Amino acid sequence: MEIIAKHKVVTYPAVFIKDVETHTITVIFPDIPSAISQANTVKKAKINAEEVLELMIYDEVKLPLASRLDMIRQDYPKDDVQLITAEFMQTD
Repeated sequence: MEIIAKHKVVTYPAVFIKDVETHTITVIFPDIPSAISQANTVKKAKINAEEVLELMIYDEVKLPLASRLDMIRQDYPKDDVQLITAEFMQTD
């Protein structure tokens, strides 16, 4: 039996929300509501965001369309909005 692996690369806008009281950064993906992560630094927040994005879409057959970056920035004017890319192998 041959196992076929598909290389997938996806990019979605992520919102980095800084909490001044707890000194943490929460990252959300408006297009994938269940993908949420948190960290103490921007560097770690980006790493966590990539990982959670990968985990939340790994088994998805049909991925949601990514929103335009400018539209997400309009929705979250006080927060940092960036594109996050996840790259992974998916087996059938």
